[in-house]
Amino acid sequence: MAVHRQVLRAEVEELILERLLESRWAPGSRLSIDGLARDLEVSPTPVREAMVSLERSGLVEYVALRGYVVAPMLDAEQMTELLDARKAVEAAALDRAFEHFDALLEDLEAAHRAHGDVIASIEQAGEVTYELLQEHFRADWHFHQILFDRAENRYLGKMVETLRSHTHRMRQTWAGGPPALDIHEAYTEHGRILEKVRRHHQDGALQALVDHLDAVLERSLTITEAEHVAEQMGEPAPQPVATGR
Repeated sequence: MAVHRQVLRAEVEELILERLLESRWAPGSRLSIDGLARDLEVSPTPVREAMVSLERSGLVEYVALRGYVVAPMLDAEQMTELLDARKAVEAAALDRAFEHFDALLEDLEAAHRAHGDVIASIEQAGEVTYELLQEHFRADWHFHQILFDRAENRYLGKMVETLRSHTHRMRQTWAGGPPALDIHEAYTEHGRILEKVRRHHQDGALQALVDHLDAVLERSLTITEAEHVAEQMGEPAPQPVATGR
């Protein structure tokens, strides 16, 4: 029974996450636990548990007298701080992962191939569905997760869980429509990191990682600024772009 309840909570959380990433609700919208329970045809308990988990990710917030609401989008300052934190923590993980070089290289090679397969599926489909978008995000993040897995440091692992949650929130910024994924930029930048690892060039791999995360931030800020300008001018916002992570 306990296992079934945990699975149900995870399924409910995934369904709510899907709607959040598709921007079904505007920032500030109230999320009724009872209403979501009726919509998803479950009891309020797994919905409440899922909302607690999503609050940790930053995608929803609890407001007194209102309950849970959709969190505001990350602003430029928050994005900058997030990527700055990721550079520090991921560089530390990569530095330690070189102590397990053979496993690190094997895992990064496999992750990069898998990401390439996802890109091929997206191009073959001719459109970006939610499922393909999520596959891209998972493949992209898995490349970064390997650094922490091979660093074999439990505290770095806990830190990346927090950063991963906020990265989910950052993705929400570009999930409000048919996104034009910059998958090729992300894939190419991962490839540069991998090539330095292949050469056992530790400093080069660290620099390629920093360059990649700087590029992610630059692309993110460009889209955010374009949306801000369009909003000020009363024009439709440009098509959202889901950046590589």
